[in-house]
Amino acid sequence: MTRALLRRATALALILVGAMALAACGDGGGAAGGGKDGAVTVGYISGAALAPAFVAEDLGCYREQGLDVTFEPINNPADAVAFLSSGKIDAYVGSPSAGMFNQVARGADLKLVASLGSVNTPGDEPAPSGLFGGKGVTRVEDLRGKRVASLGTVGTATSFLLGTSLAEGGLGLTDVEIVPLSLPDMTEALRNGGVAAALLVAPYTQKVVEGGFATALVDAKAAYGKETTSAVMYGPALLEKNREAGVAYLKAVACAAERMAGDWREDQEIVTALAKFMKVPEETVSGGGLYAFDPTLTVNAGTLTAMQEMFRDYKETLNYDKILAPEKLVDEQIRLDAVGTR
Repeated sequence: MTRALLRRATALALILVGAMALAACGDGGGAAGGGKDGAVTVGYISGAALAPAFVAEDLGCYREQGLDVTFEPINNPADAVAFLSSGKIDAYVGSPSAGMFNQVARGADLKLVASLGSVNTPGDEPAPSGLFGGKGVTRVEDLRGKRVASLGTVGTATSFLLGTSLAEGGLGLTDVEIVPLSLPDMTEALRNGGVAAALLVAPYTQKVVEGGFATALVDAKAAYGKETTSAVMYGPALLEKNREAGVAYLKAVACAAERMAGDWREDQEIVTALAKFMKVPEETVSGGGLYAFDPTLTVNAGTLTAMQEMFRDYKETLNYDKILAPEKLVDEQIRLDAVGTR
């Protein structure tokens, strides 16, 4: 049974992309399960872009694979890298980051094994994430020199999406003051004018729109619809020590992702499970943004290259010179062992 250790510090969302005010993972804790006897400890940031990993328990996918999954909230991607390397967690459901790239460049045994939600939904469905401006902000260009909230500083996946969005108005990350905030805190900061804009993800996107205190500044699907920053990362425990458990975990996530093909907001079982995990009203999920899920879980190698290309332009973000090839960052074989070539 999934033991969701959701400490009430601040329930984070979506994304894909990460969380700044949740309690640090494994405070005072010991080693993770490492896949032994089906016990897997998963560090996570909360958000609908990562939903298959969160609803797999209630859909019976973990049980079918004989897994006992414990979730631990993660403070930020840098923590996830350290916890994976030290064995405090076995897997991380969140996003790649400069911290991960730097550790891999130094020889750390960390690999992305799956991609999850993207904003590249079909038709006229609006993107579930994007750059939202507060009162008096109607264009990206208005943000020059202003405070903009993000999940983490330069080097996080959210900062990559922010940089891509700012580029739509001819700006870069150094043209604004980045304010690291949790998603719940971002909405309040937009409401009270503490920040001029924020890179938000569902369900917080609809909260600010419904509240009438923020508007979308860019077409996120056009700006970064081809990118996928929501991912599953493994450390040594599931890559080497108990690879069988690593395969089983991906099979379970793929099971849930397949169930979430199409408009999963119309599936009451999924809505109930996701709302429970994220500690939000079911109406927030069913009426919120739609993420697209690929049941093959194929990692978007192009996104990993684009992130590195952006980050290397910012001093002291990447500690190496040559862009890491996808095979350095991705274990494609474990994904194929789990889902095949469908």
